[in-house]
Amino acid sequence: MDIKFIFKIYLIFGITFSYSQTYQDVLRYNSYNHEGTSRFNSMGGAFGALGGDLSSISINPAGSSIFLDSEFGVTLNYKNQEIKNIFNNSQSLSKDDLLSYNNIGLVLVYGNNRSKFSLGYNMNRLNDYNSSFSFTGKNSIGIDSYFLDYSTGVPSSNLSVFDGESIQSVYKALGDSYGYGDQQAFLGYQSYLINHVDDLPNNYVSNALYSNVDQLLSIDRKGDHLVHSLNLSTSYNDNVYLGLNFNFHSIEFEEYKFFKESGYSSNSNVKRVQFEENLFSYGQGLSIQLGSLLKFNNFRVGLSYTSPTYLKIEEESSQYIESDIIEDDTLKTLTVDPNTINLFEDYRLILPSKTMLSLAYIFRSRGLISVDYELTKYNNSKFDDNNGRDSYLKSLNNSIKNNFNGLSKSIRLGGEYRIRNYTLRSGYFIYEGPDSISDSQISGISAGLGINYGYIDIDFSLTKSNNYYTNSLYNRGLTSFYSIENDLITFSTTFTIKL
Repeated sequence: MDIKFIFKIYLIFGITFSYSQTYQDVLRYNSYNHEGTSRFNSMGGAFGALGGDLSSISINPAGSSIFLDSEFGVTLNYKNQEIKNIFNNSQSLSKDDLLSYNNIGLVLVYGNNRSKFSLGYNMNRLNDYNSSFSFTGKNSIGIDSYFLDYSTGVPSSNLSVFDGESIQSVYKALGDSYGYGDQQAFLGYQSYLINHVDDLPNNYVSNALYSNVDQLLSIDRKGDHLVHSLNLSTSYNDNVYLGLNFNFHSIEFEEYKFFKESGYSSNSNVKRVQFEENLFSYGQGLSIQLGSLLKFNNFRVGLSYTSPTYLKIEEESSQYIESDIIEDDTLKTLTVDPNTINLFEDYRLILPSKTMLSLAYIFRSRGLISVDYELTKYNNSKFDDNNGRDSYLKSLNNSIKNNFNGLSKSIRLGGEYRIRNYTLRSGYFIYEGPDSISDSQISGISAGLGINYGYIDIDFSLTKSNNYYTNSLYNRGLTSFYSIENDLITFSTTFTIKL
């Protein structure tokens, strides 16, 4: 990026450096669903003992030596998404349509039936973050609880704007000196949601009066988690296959969060609150995969291991709050716009390893059936806490150990049946997610059709999946839960050319 452009950004916006990782970050980056080519998708992703497909490289690197010819392929996706939210017995529905590319791959094969060597590249989408949803409901806990939680122990003088200061300068100084938490207390104080107790300046009370409030939350997310695999594979006597992947992870995540609250008591001085946040995350990471595949006549066995993934995450955010209050019997609107980009300190996150056993049976040239069984210890996820010296990250790691699944199982089943140049396929999959509290999981069924034109293959797949998990409105104070059930219909098309 141009240095002059960066300098202008620093002049136009206040930019503060701070530090904030959350439990939700680990849930977000623990991608646990495999997407790939149309053939891969239509068979539920059960390719660990099969190989011979560009996406099979991403789950068992030995599979590239199954290819008879060098190949190049690309996959396009259309997704129809329907998200149901339940919040305090209120249900909302949001719909969206998405277009994307899902897989690009190339395999170069050298050798003969007795011994082969292959080089490959494959890009797979591990997670598609693109989604939008909105819901409303009544709640006995208001947004004032969020700001009160952060304000405890913060001197009221730190949250005031004196002569010669501005909203931006104080917000930025708090972030630089004390961090994200004091900035939240400042927003609540300046929007008149909370006020300090005169005799106890480090303690605060809410200015809002209510028994129940009306709340609206709208979230718009964009981005994806891609893995680029560089593959090496070899075979011996057409019976033993070994492979190695060097995986390069790329993460981009953007979230716009809009929260609105109203419906306070008639004698409340606070009448309405609107709180907006933008979060941008960028990540890079590495992992290694080892794979083997054995052929016994028509029976095949696959075994693969994926090392822990080491990620480096950069995050930045911005915030804005607006409130309607009664002052001197007059309704006034207070706008607190720090106009500041928070640049959080880079952090490192370790995602757990995965182990997979796969079995397949080939019915000569007619078809096949395959099953993958994958195990993941999600509670091995960990922030780099400087060997326990960082107390905040150490507490997060303890939460991960206590609340993440110790052993999650994923099962994928698939089969195909060939009729001349046409192939019919179907599959089933279920993935257990990382969060033991919300019982998160992804499950679905799939079907597909393949057409062989000699040196060109065209494959189609249709997948219906369901992803269920729960989330909280905010990480502190206002921690009321809502559920997210994502019903997804995905249609994909893959074009493959033999080289």
